[in-house]
Amino acid sequence: MDYEIINNEAYFDIEELRGSYAVGGADLSSTTDLTCATLLIDKNGSKYSIQQYFIPSERLEEKIVEDKVPYSLWVEQGLLTLCDGARVNYEDVTKWFVKMRDEFEIYPLWVGFDNWNANYWVEEMKNNSFTMEDVIQGAKTMSSPMKDMKADLQENKINYNNNPILKWCLSNTVIKVDDNENIRPIKGKNQRQRIDGTVSLIDAYVIYNRHKEDYINMNG
Repeated sequence: MDYEIINNEAYFDIEELRGSYAVGGADLSSTTDLTCATLLIDKNGSKYSIQQYFIPSERLEEKIVEDKVPYSLWVEQGLLTLCDGARVNYEDVTKWFVKMRDEFEIYPLWVGFDNWNANYWVEEMKNNSFTMEDVIQGAKTMSSPMKDMKADLQENKINYNNNPILKWCLSNTVIKVDDNENIRPIKGKNQRQRIDGTVSLIDAYVIYNRHKEDYINMNG
């Protein structure tokens, strides 16, 4: 997606969102790769995106060289969690959702996920009282929500706190169109590019569209 579409340098204070309902999305990716969790909040005519990223600590230096991005800086900024060892610990993802709920009182009504390799994590999330919903990672499911997300980006309706990781992921995202004009996100020619933040946000949009009326009624 073009930089002119995705760029939004607006910021927000998370305290402004305290007491809000949200919808969630998660792209668990591979256990050795970048993982992203998202909260999407529709409030006061804007959509607010809060994201947290996760990467194995033992692969940090390797990933900096491979992906050519400042992962260490993003750790310092609190945007990226280093998981102990050589694998992403999905328990850290659960802890982030719990923190957002218990400390910041941002309540995800539903959390969307790709069920590939997610069984243990889904049960853990359910045990922490989250309602989990499968999001099939295909054009039929993702097309309409992705079009809505793109339109919201064009109109600067998504305030993602100028998150540089999401901006990077969005810039790496290519829109693939099928014969029925359905769309889905794919990586560009460089398969090392990361789009996990984009996919996580789209998953949240899928859930938002699925429950839009109920969500808006609850969030006022």
